[in-house]
Parts: sequence; C-alpha cells; structure tokens
Amino acid sequence: MATAVKDQLWRLIKSLNKAEKRNFKLYATRAGATTDNKFIQLFDVLDRLEGPDDNVVTTRLRLSPGQYSNLKRHLYQQVLTSLRLIYINKEIDIELREQIDFSHILYGKGLYLDALRSLERAKSRAVEHNRDVLHLEILEFQKLIESRHITLSRQVDNKMDLLLNESAERSYSVLNTSELFNLNIQIHGRYIETGHSRSEKDRLENKEFWDSIQTHRFDRETVGSTFHQKINRFQASMWYHYIQLNFEDALESAMNALMLFHLSTHMTVKDPDLYLRCLYYVSVFAYLCGDEKRMQRYLSVTQRFLADEQIQLNENSQLIGQVYVGLMQLNTLFATGKWEAAKTYCDDLRARYANREFVPTDHRWGQFLYKFAATAFIRKQYAEALDYLNEIINMKTGILREDLLLNTRLLHLLCHYELGNRALVDYHLTNFKRQMRRSAETAAIHHLCASALRKLIKSVTAEHPPIFEALDRDLRVVASNDPFEHKALLYLDLTHWVRQHLGQRASDRQRSSGPALPYGVSPSAPPA
Repeated sequence: MATAVKDQLWRLIKSLNKAEKRNFKLYATRAGATTDNKFIQLFDVLDRLEGPDDNVVTTRLRLSPGQYSNLKRHLYQQVLTSLRLIYINKEIDIELREQIDFSHILYGKGLYLDALRSLERAKSRAVEHNRDVLHLEILEFQKLIESRHITLSRQVDNKMDLLLNESAERSYSVLNTSELFNLNIQIHGRYIETGHSRSEKDRLENKEFWDSIQTHRFDRETVGSTFHQKINRFQASMWYHYIQLNFEDALESAMNALMLFHLSTHMTVKDPDLYLRCLYYVSVFAYLCGDEKRMQRYLSVTQRFLADEQIQLNENSQLIGQVYVGLMQLNTLFATGKWEAAKTYCDDLRARYANREFVPTDHRWGQFLYKFAATAFIRKQYAEALDYLNEIINMKTGILREDLLLNTRLLHLLCHYELGNRALVDYHLTNFKRQMRRSAETAAIHHLCASALRKLIKSVTAEHPPIFEALDRDLRVVASNDPFEHKALLYLDLTHWVRQHLGQRASDRQRSSGPALPYGVSPSAPPA
C-alpha cells in the first residue's frame, strides 16, 4: 500500500467499513448535498479504485489540478468529521474534548455558570477514565472563568482554595506521569541504540545510565501514583532488566504491569491497546524464561479478550490483537514442539494475509515470514523456507531488527547447504561475514556456525562428523557462559540442526545449561 502524503485520502477511504461509508453518505446528504455533489462523486470514485491514481480521477470527474486538490482537502475533512460523530460516544478523549469545546462556546456567549456546569461534568468523566491531561485542561479553564468573573460558585466555602489545590495536585500528577513516560522512552531508546549488555563494562554503563535518568522529586510522595504512572514505571524497569539480560526480573516487571489491569479491570476496556501490549510482553518473557504454561495461559487470556463481543475494539486494537495473538501462538507451538500444528497455523495466516484479512506492518510481517521459514526448515522443507527468507531479504522497507536479519541470513545459508548449493553458500558466506562485522547484534554462535559452514563446504562428507561435534560442543559452551549468547541461541537454536546431522534422537535435545527451546522460535522480542 502506498505511503505518500498525497495518497492519504485514498488510504482513509479504503480503511472505512460498510457502516462508516454509509454514515458518511448520510452525513454528507444531511448537510444539504446530493449524490451529484462533486466531493461525493470523488468519494465514490476513490472507493472503487484498487490503488491511488490521480489521472484516472481527474479524467472521470473532469477536474483541473487546482480543483482536484481543493476537492480532496474538503472530502478529507468531511470524512474525518463523519467519523468523529460515530466515535464520539466510543472514544472518551473525543467526548471530553467536545464537552470542553461546548464550554468554550457557552463562555463566549456569556453563559459562565452553564460553562462551569459543563466543565464539572466533563471533569468527573476525566477522573473516572484517568485522563490526567484533559483533567488539568478542564481545571485551568475553570480557574480562568472563576478569576475573571463573579460567579455563584464564589458563595461556596473555600471554593477557590479547593479548585487551586486540585489544580496543583493534578499539575504534579501530570508532571510525574510525563517524567515516568520519559523514563520508559529513554530506557527503551537506550536498547535501540546500544542493544544488550555484552560485558561487565556494558552492564556498569547501562546501570549508570539507568540511575542518571531517574527523577528524584521531593514532592513526588505527596501525590498518589496513578495507573499510567505505575505502568510506565514497571515497563521502564522491564526494559532495563531486558537490556541487562535479566529475563526473570524482566518477566516479574511485565507481570507487575499486567497485574495493574487485573486490579483495575475497567482499564482493560478503556485502554485495550496497552492491555494487549502487557499481555504480549508477559508471553515473550515467559518464552525467554522457558515458562510454557504461562505462555499458554496468557495466550488464552488474550484470545478470550479479543473474542469478547461486549468489548468494542476499534480497527487499530483489533489489528494489534491479531498480530500479538499470531506471534504468541507461534511461539507457544514452537516451544512445545508442535510443528505440524505450526505449519497449519502458518498456512492460515498466509491465506488471511493474501485476502487482506490480516494486515500487519511490513516489519511485523517480516517476523511472521521468519517464523514461517523456521517452521519449513524444521520440517526439512528447505525450498519453501528459502521463499520466505528471500521475501524478508528483498523487503523494500527493510527490517528494523538487526538480530532478525542476521538470523534470516544465517538460516538462508543453512537452507542452501541442505539443498547442496555449495557454491551459493560459499558466495553468500562472504557477504554474511561482512554483515556480522557491521552489526552490534552479532553473537559468537553466528561466527561459530559461519566458520563451520566454511569447513563443511570445503571438506568431503566423511570429514563432517568431527566438524558437527566441535560445533555442538562450542555452542553449548558459549551459551552456558554468556547470557547474550544464550539469548541468541534461544532465537536460533542451531543445536537442533547440528544434532540432526550427528544422528541423535529428537528427544535428546537437552543442553547441559538447561532446557533448549526449539529451533527458529523467536525473532520477537518486545516491540517498541
């Protein structure tokens, strides 16, 4: 799908469902327009187009470039206005802003008391839904009215003192929320910029950074922590422990964040996107810790939440839920070794993607393609795996995750090796080694496997067993001594492939350092 700014009207129209299109037509005609109106004709033409094409539109409607530009701008505003009318009772932020707008109109007409009553009703709704910023905006408008005009509210004892105290408390609360949100973003950004701690020096530097971004305010304890403040604090802690490769502590922080939703169940409906994200974080860290039961439990919780007909999710929440369920489901199937079920599920996702029933972002689709390839590889369908891997490598938008791209390239080499394409393995190994030198996500297991592949393609079959034995031994040693290498091996369990060539039974897949998760499970660390 196009992403150019000039195509935003076409994308908006294509995102509408039947009910929203019908509502737009009713809204447009209610305003006195007819179906012969140019902007309604433009809507119909764009709705029928498979892709944005300005030449087709201007030819059909006989418009000059200037007319077309103005008409598109007008139609875009009209569609958004019609959508606002639909979602005004479904999105609390839209509802509150409308009440604030009404209060401004009442104030402009000199109806000060009516404006204050409207603001008071909006304030109670803002408190109920934990909308601190809008709550503060309402309080500031109340203060403005009270300071400029003599109102009947002055007859209430301590009215102004109560209003000022509430405003001061809410200001501190908003400031604390902003600071903790900044903390969450900063530590997440630290992971994006520098990755995991690879050495004791890295761990000390990341700890110093973590300590430096903490905000120590003497008045913080005077204001009770709100829901979103606690969430940001727990998620920031989760990211810090993830950077330090402390998966157990990261899982505990993720569970603490999720527990807030269990204690305030109404927030699961009011902020479903954050709730789904918390469920996904728990599932991913449970995977990294090898906790299959917890993975299965929270997969079921997520599926039940999305299937609850009483919870009306918007398109964004539905898409987020579909993506998270897909990743959680595949991780669970991989962790339990249910490869045939994984193959069936992969085929279903592919069909839904082809029919545009499942529309993840390109980056997310790259994650799914990797999982499809891993499933095909473990089932020895190497040509099929290569198709998926080539699609990832040739993505125009590129892959945002270095570790995913490294694993993709390495799995690409392994598939060619299994198909007997030694010349291609030799050719691509040079590029892969160059990529490893550039990437901060390169692990020792990548170097070990690349070196082993070089030896394998340069030797006869009879000389292969010692190479595989040495690789198996080296992989277990580095994974047991370095948590970063252990994590890398969880993402791409090369021991499974090695032991297949050593002729060991599938049941003998236990590393001396602990249980090994199946090959190809996860390019899915917590998302941004």
